[in-house]
Formats: sequence, structure tokens, C-alpha cells
Amino acid sequence: MEKGFIGALFFATIVAIFALKNGDKVLIDFIFAKVEVSQAIVIFVSSILGAVIVAILGVVKNLKIKKELRELNKRIAIIEEEKEKLQLSMQEQGEKIDRED
Repeated sequence: MEKGFIGALFFATIVAIFALKNGDKVLIDFIFAKVEVSQAIVIFVSSILGAVIVAILGVVKNLKIKKELRELNKRIAIIEEEKEKLQLSMQEQGEKIDRED
């Protein structure tokens, strides 16, 4: 966790320095409008949007993993129940064999 935080902090610092070094005005041409903004703002907004997208994808992946874990735990419980039933059945069969001898 700390390595990720330190890496993110380092990356944010590099992006901030890069953005401040490239503070010229740029013309952004949308389909419906043209806007002149600082290149630093474009860099910051792009970085933030990228971080949000990565966070959303991380949450989705985490939810899928949790769902799969729940399903696997259910399967484990079913298999353990079956194992116990089979062990009891084997013990009963063993007792029957002992009585027959």
C-alpha cells in the first residue's frame, strides 16, 4: 500500500512539474466550441481523468474477485459437507464389515 502511495505521489509530482513547465495557452477544438486554456490545466485534467478511470476499473475488478471468492467459498462448503457424509458412510460400511467378520 505504501509503495503504491509513494509511486502515485512521485508520479503526481512529475506531472505537476511537467505541467508547470508547459503553461502556454492552447486552443482546444471541440465539435461545438473552441476553448483556449492553459496547457497545464489540460495536463492536470487528463491526469485526473486517467486516475478516475483506473480507480473505477480497480473497483470493478475488486468486486468481481469478491464475487468469485464468495462462490468458491460456497463450493468449498458443499464439498466439505459431501466429504463428511462420505466419511460417515465409510465408517458405517467399516462397522458393517467388522460385524460380519
